[in-house]
Parts: sequence; C-alpha cells; structure tokens
Amino acid sequence: MKGSGKILIYIASLACLMLFYVHLQIASVLVSFDIHQSSRKLAEKQELYRRVQFKVDQLRAPRLLEAKMKKHDLELGLPGKIQVVEIPTMPEVSMPVPQIQQVSHSISSTVSNFLGRWIQTAQAKTEFSS
Repeated sequence: MKGSGKILIYIASLACLMLFYVHLQIASVLVSFDIHQSSRKLAEKQELYRRVQFKVDQLRAPRLLEAKMKKHDLELGLPGKIQVVEIPTMPEVSMPVPQIQQVSHSISSTVSNFLGRWIQTAQAKTEFSS
C-alpha cells in the first residue's frame, strides 16, 4: 500500500505539471493571436493613412488648383508675396491620457506569466546557440 501511494502522488504531480504546461501553451497562443490581430489592424490603419495623405497632397497641389480654376472659368490669380499673410503656428495642446486601471492578477497567472517568459527565453537561447 505504501508503494502505490507514492506512485499515485507521482502520477498526480505529473498530471498537474502537464496541465500547467498545456495552460502555458494555450496562453501563449492566445497572446500570439492578439498580437497578430493588433499588427494587422495597425497595418490597415497605416495604409489608410498613407492613402489619405496622398489624396491630401494631391488636393493641395498648385497644378490641380490651377486646373480647377480654368475648368470653372474663375478669373483668380495667385496672390503676390505682399498679399500673403503668414500666421504663426500654434503649439500643439496635448490632452492628458487617462490611466488604465490594472486588474489585479492572481498568483497563478503571475507564476504562469513568469514561467512562460522563462521558457521563451530558454527557447530563444537554445535557438541562437546552434
């Protein structure tokens, strides 16, 4: 009976370790998925910003303004240097960003985060060493 109790303890501890490892792997996949989604959204927003900036630059082009003036038969001329008044730029006013309240983490999530980073560091060290 004593030997079977030790075997059951070993099996239970091995099962707990395996469950913990699976939990870490699932957490890393979820974080990877979130990072992928965020990077895809960032790429889409950068592409949209690039297109809008190109459109704005085209609309500001003097040749386009002159073409529109000719198209609508406007008898407007470009202003001379004396007619142009330069307005000094205003300093940008930054809005304070509200602090995001951090949710208190449980001990198990803290330990799993630490071990997950440790495993990734160990994997990174073994990949670079070869």
